[in-house]
Amino acid sequence: MSTAPLPDLVKTVIVPARPDRAFAVFVEEVGAWWPLAGFSVGGASSSVAFERDPDGRATHLVETLADRGTAVWGAVTRWDPPHALAFTWHPGERADAATRVEVTFTPDGDATAVVLTHSGWEARADGEGARTRYDTGWELVLKPFAEHAGSSR
Repeated sequence: MSTAPLPDLVKTVIVPARPDRAFAVFVEEVGAWWPLAGFSVGGASSSVAFERDPDGRATHLVETLADRGTAVWGAVTRWDPPHALAFTWHPGERADAATRVEVTFTPDGDATAVVLTHSGWEARADGEGARTRYDTGWELVLKPFAEHAGSSR
């Protein structure tokens, strides 16, 4: 495990939709825009969705594999629609090695500034390497999100 805290990784994307729509696309349509071929446990034949409790609050981000098995990517720790969402993050890893992801949705004219902050790298044995990989990875994930949110208005 890393002992020295590593800086948070922060990524911002401007989405051509209002915050309520951007939040809904992020949560409700994650399976339509998430690039599973390159960023998943099971590959392109999988699906991903936020599981919900009976009140509609997201509880977990879960990938369903082709064999119908599941891989929990994380547990929702903050649910504040349409302003923010936070969750632990450990796709393909043990839950005790989870990092943290927070996504905020702030009005920016007719658009929304979506800021993703990934922190808690010290929980991982490969914290510095993981942070480096996610620096590019989150950009490749957020791009299709922004495109999908803009085209599904």
